[in-house]
Parts: sequence; structure tokens; C-alpha cells
Amino acid sequence: MQIQPSKKVVGIEHRVDLRPLTEDEIRFEIDMCIGCDRCMRACPVPMSSLVNIVDLNRATISDDIAPHVARFTDECVMCGSCVPVCPVDNHRDLLMLSLKQRLGISWDGSVDMSRVLNFLPSGWNQSLLLSRLREQPMFSDAQLVPENYLLHMVATSKILTLLPGAVVMREGEFGREMYFILEGRFELTSTGPDGGDLPVAILRRGEYMGEHGMLTGQQRNATVRSQTAAVVLEVPEQVMQRLMEIVPAVRRFFEQLHNARSIEAVLKRMALFQGISAADIRNVAEHTEVKGYERDERLFGEGGGSAGVPARESLHLLLDGFVKVARRTTAGTGRDKTDERIIVYRQGGDYFAGGLDLLGDGRAVTVTAITRTRVAEVPRAVLLNIFTRYPEVDQRFTLRLQQYRDAAAAAQTGFFDPLAHTHTEPANPLSDAEARAGLRSLVGGGVIEGTEVLVIDLDKCIHCNECEEACARRHGHSRMNRKGMIVGNISIATACRQCQDPVCMLCSRAGIARLPSGEVYITESCIGCGICAERCPYDNISIMTLEDEREPRNTWNQFSDFFKKGAGKERGRTSLPIFQNAAAPGPLNVHQPTDAFGEMRKKLAIKCDLCAGYDNQACVQACPTGAAIRIQPTTFFGSTEDILRRRAH
Repeated sequence: MQIQPSKKVVGIEHRVDLRPLTEDEIRFEIDMCIGCDRCMRACPVPMSSLVNIVDLNRATISDDIAPHVARFTDECVMCGSCVPVCPVDNHRDLLMLSLKQRLGISWDGSVDMSRVLNFLPSGWNQSLLLSRLREQPMFSDAQLVPENYLLHMVATSKILTLLPGAVVMREGEFGREMYFILEGRFELTSTGPDGGDLPVAILRRGEYMGEHGMLTGQQRNATVRSQTAAVVLEVPEQVMQRLMEIVPAVRRFFEQLHNARSIEAVLKRMALFQGISAADIRNVAEHTEVKGYERDERLFGEGGGSAGVPARESLHLLLDGFVKVARRTTAGTGRDKTDERIIVYRQGGDYFAGGLDLLGDGRAVTVTAITRTRVAEVPRAVLLNIFTRYPEVDQRFTLRLQQYRDAAAAAQTGFFDPLAHTHTEPANPLSDAEARAGLRSLVGGGVIEGTEVLVIDLDKCIHCNECEEACARRHGHSRMNRKGMIVGNISIATACRQCQDPVCMLCSRAGIARLPSGEVYITESCIGCGICAERCPYDNISIMTLEDEREPRNTWNQFSDFFKKGAGKERGRTSLPIFQNAAAPGPLNVHQPTDAFGEMRKKLAIKCDLCAGYDNQACVQACPTGAAIRIQPTTFFGSTEDILRRRAH
């Protein structure tokens, strides 16, 4: 048996810092194992119920690998649930990693195409299907994308035969499926100012659609209808993500395409770049590097720092996400007694030139991501070339700096519509501090990331808890807590916010999904591994153990346990109540398993899904005073300028 640490392992992007065990370490850990099976009992993967620790240990250090062990190894998501329960402190997760490396990628194995061939149009066969897929630019190189990978992709996708006029995607809906056109012609339209359809493009055989939703998680930006009879391959997001992990060239293709489109769209909207030819805009986009930043990661600093100071002839374009703009101040006088004073928050579409806040006071700043953020960093050489070719662009940068230098207060208006406000209004300095604190809560607490947030008007709330009890009556457990952060007279309830870019949805098992109307819900594929709960930055997902929660408990114990665990805290580890004695709505029903997989399920994630499958929301419907309402944050709270103006009067 030979360990191959360089062999690729897919589906564990949530644990990028894993260090594989050496062969000696593997044998030491196997020798230490006492065969108690606690790791298998703790494992959320249903297949673990059929796996004996002896068989798993044998497979780890030999070539004797039973089929059910191989399947279990492939289904392991490396969540780490097995590690804390081991009485001898074995690293069972790292042992699984070594086994995954030896077995390699499951797509290297044979493919059962019998089901797929039954759904092919008349006259089609496997060879024709593959030839049509090879017409797609990202699949054209057979050396990079072997035939077997394409067959596995097809076997886990749907082949759709469409009549003329059939709608494949609708503008404004959520969806992450990709569509590859194998036959036919499609029309893309977008809604115009008058509500009518505006033609956008015509797509034909060999082209694709849906990549925007797959890559961003955002709403569809066009409606797609078939103009002729057509055949398309509908590929689920998880299948595409797996292919992109196995074939980095496919991932690079989509990322470069998406980045170029995003950069071009931002540059064309910027007044600074008006008058530049489309070819030069495209050239800037092609030579611009796009970087991703996680929460609390610094883009650049105002003086040294870990991220350094960018060149003066550089441009940072925010493509997605939110950042905080800060400046150093006297130690102990900044936020939370630090040396940092937050100036403003900015979002996608805003920019910084040479490390200067041109949308604010034009001075150097420190910029830090407060959500997952994509930033296009235009290199100095590219920008200088534009200045040379278009002197008016150089002049605009200088004028813009001067325009905002005397209007530092206008920086507060750049949150939702940065270029629409070039004036300032008198503000009460006493209320300004309160307004800034409110803004920090809304942005830093992630409220503005949500598309549907439950808020409670404290002037109307009588603290009857009817919203929570109604949620528990409908779902068997309360998926929300009325207590949360306070902004003015509004309490932001602790419940799923249906984020614009839900990081929880990066599930390799498709255990969490989004309906076209926007509701994020737990699917029947969920195994309760807890990865989505770890990823949720607001602790609004919890994991329940089905076996432990079958015993009925009275309402008093349920809610007293809930509040003893501190679920009312906005940040920190939130523990939602995890009892279950009634069926959940919509697509999830854990009490009526439809197959052996459901019977073996051990754990399940729970979260608010806006009462998907019902015609109302229990929490809102039950509130006797109308204090509980669902709102769209940017519409309800308004722009930062609106908030400042209200607080000033």
C-alpha cells in the first residue's frame, strides 16, 4: 500500500488547511484505535451506519477496500464530527483524507449511461451527445476534460427537450443551474423601463446560459425562451462545482469570463471612464486581476500594514460585497477603544484610486472586507496607458479628488448610491455619532446582506413571544428568536436573513438550496454535517440530532433551554432549539423518509425558510400588534444619507 498525498481530493473546500498524515502516522493512529465505533456513531453520513470501524481501518492501511467502504469514503464530507468523540484522540478525519487520496476521484470510475440514453431525443446516441458537448468552449480540449468526466456530468444532470416558446430562465428568479445548448436557438430578453421585453442576445448550439447565477448566487439577469425546438443539458450547481474542482481549467474559464463581464459593467457605469472605446474597456478588463477577500481581510492600508499601500496610479473596483473604510486615530479613541476610526462603508460599484477615498475626502484610508468581497485591481501600467490615451480621464481623476476634498461628510452618502450625492447637509454632531453607530450595526452585523429580514418594532411589541410560539407550532421547533441587535426602536430578530450571497449554500451534497422566489431552505439531501452552520456568519443555522430529539418535551423545558444557551445574542455561537415533533414545511419532511437514505439519516440542519410551502409566515401572522414584519433591508432602512438626515432632525 502506497500513500499518494498529491492525489486530488474534491469537496473539502471548507478545510483548506488540512495536512495529510504520513504513512507512519497513519499506522500509529490505526494501532491506537480501540474499535469502539464512536466515530461511526457520531458521523452524520447515513452510510456510516453500515460501516464497521474494523473494515474502515483495514481499508486505510491495505488494498482490501469493500464496495460499501469505498462509497462511504466518497460521501465523507470531512466535517470533523468524528474527532471530538474519539477516546484515544485519533484524527479520524485525516485518516479519511488519506483514504480519499488513495481512492482518487469517483468520476474516474465507470458511468452508468443507461438512464441517460433513455431520455435522448430520437436519433441521438452517446457519440452525438459527446460531440455536441465538445462544441462548448470549456469542454473542447479532450486532454483537459476527459470523456469520462463529461459522461459523469451528463449522468448527474438532466436532458431537456423543449418546444418553441418554452421559458428556461426568468429574470429576477434565483437559480444556480447551468444550461448547455445542444440543439436549437434561444432569445434572451430583459425588462425595459416601460415593463416590456427588450431583446438582449440570441444564443445557439454550442453556447451556454445561467453562468451568472451559478457563479454569484444572484438573481437571473435575463429571461430565456426557446425560439425553435431545442435540446439543452441542465447541470446542477453541485455537479458544475465538482467538475471545476477536478478540472481547474474549467473553473478558470468561468471565473475569467465572469470577472471580465463584471469589470466592464462597472467601468462603463463610472463617469470617470465615459468616452473610452469598448475595445479599450475590454482591454482593461482582460489585464485586470480580480482577488477575493474574506471577512476581516484587509485590502490595503493607509501606511504600511500587512496589505501595504497601493501605487497612486492604481484603481480598486469593488465588484461584490461590502468593505469598511477607516483611518488611524489616537490610540484608544477609535471604535471599541482601538486606534481605528471608521469613516464609511462601501459596496459593489464603488472604487478607490491609489489608496485614496475619492468618493469621500480624497485622503488615504485603510479598507477591510466585512463580507465576502471581490475586488478588481487595475494595475498601474494599465491605468497609466489609459491616462496617456485619454487625457480627459486623467483630468477627471484630479477634478473628482478636488470635488470631494471639501465635502468629507458626503462620504456617508456613498453606501447605496455613491455617485448620486455631491452635496452635504448640516448635521447635528451629537446625532451623527448615533447614526454612525446605527450604520455600523446594520453593515457590520450583516443586515444589509439580507433580502428578507425579520424585524420587530419595539414600540409595538408587548413581549408575548407569540411569534416564536407560532413558529414552533408550525414547524415543531422555533426557527427564530425575537431578540437581536437593536437599531433605534427596531430589533433585528435572530433568524435567517436569506442573504444575497448565501455562503451556507456551498454544500457539496446539495443539502441546502434556494427556490426561484428566493427562499433558502434545507433539502432532503441534508445529512446534518454542520458545514453550513459553520459558514453562516450570523449563527442562524443549527444542527439537530434526530435520535436524541424524538422524545417529547414540554414547552417550558424547550424554551427555557433555548434562552439558557444564549440564543438571543446576535453574535457568538447561537443555539437554536433543536427539538422536532412536527413535519417541516415545503420540500422537507424528516418524519416520513421516502427511502433507505432517509431511514439512516442521523442529523439535520434547521433554519428559517420563510415558511416555504405556506401562504403566510407564521411569525408575522401571529403577532397580535403587528410589531413583527418582514422587510427588504435597503428599502426599509434607506440609504445612509437618509438615516443621517432623520437622526439630524
